[in-house]
Amino acid sequence: MIRMPRLLIVGSGVTGALTASLVRQERKDLEIVVWDKAKGAGGRMSTSRSPTSPSCIADLGAQYLTATPDYVRSHAQFYEDLIESELLQPMISKFEGMKKVASGTLNFVTPNGSGSLVKYYLNKSGAEVHFEHEVESIQRSEKSHWLVTTSSGASEKFEAVVMTVPVPQLFQLKGAVPELLAQSPEITEKLKNIFFSSRYALGLFYDDCPGFLNDLPWAAKYFPDDPMIRFIAVDNFKRGSVDQLPAVVVHTSVTFGQSYLEDDKDKVQGLIVNHLPELLPGFVPPSSMKCQRWRYSQVKCPFENTPGCVTLQESPLLALGGDSFTHSNFDGCVDSAIKIVEEILKKL
Repeated sequence: MIRMPRLLIVGSGVTGALTASLVRQERKDLEIVVWDKAKGAGGRMSTSRSPTSPSCIADLGAQYLTATPDYVRSHAQFYEDLIESELLQPMISKFEGMKKVASGTLNFVTPNGSGSLVKYYLNKSGAEVHFEHEVESIQRSEKSHWLVTTSSGASEKFEAVVMTVPVPQLFQLKGAVPELLAQSPEITEKLKNIFFSSRYALGLFYDDCPGFLNDLPWAAKYFPDDPMIRFIAVDNFKRGSVDQLPAVVVHTSVTFGQSYLEDDKDKVQGLIVNHLPELLPGFVPPSSMKCQRWRYSQVKCPFENTPGCVTLQESPLLALGGDSFTHSNFDGCVDSAIKIVEEILKKL
């Protein structure tokens, strides 16, 4: 029996999921495997659920998708597919304080949460997905394989490995990655110049709809002048789901996030909750909360010239991708996935 070539994609965010799906469209003879250190898929497009009411959901990362006119045209197939699959719909709720954008720019929301897009692409790929698999080292094994080992000690061989994790995490790996980077000082310097913003997100889950939410004249609002809070959304209102139990999403400012990045999350959660009555008149505490620390929130300085993908070694293939090599939105991840797939198809 002939063994199919094995491709490992590290990271089950939108870039990893898209890469798996696009590779599968082109190659049926590959075994696609996805590993992620988290407990579930999504990365910064994951959707959280209330511990008491699973239908009450909140997007603690990406809030909506914005497609510029150029991307509306070049990525039309992706948007049309998601709309037809009822995973994406035009934004119709009221957002206050949004920046002015170019004419023809479209905004979309995810009726089932942003994590549904990632799960959709993973399902289309037919990939073998494993969570709580944190990659610790990548070693050369024979001439045409990589031996990839997790922090728990599990090891498997692959003909190609694609890393879609935030770039700072690459410098924590052992084995071939630091060796290859030492041989490529120019690439290493460009990787070190990649810079992420940091922030906190807080999800507030309610078992019924408190009156103060119905009194709000918006579904989501930006607070550019507040020292702590940058954005608040009533998540179900944002998605047009007025019949669902409400969840409120709060994003801190980058300045606040950076200042409190290493603090205890319970402390940060308390600071945010105590501040909310100033922005939400009549605020009532929720039945449950989830505080998320986004150490790598958005790429502020990407890899030089945004190539979408960087190949550390061609054979066996070891490639790097993700929004670190483009920009932090859905279209940036699509661009990166397309470039990654081009590399995979050349080498496998």
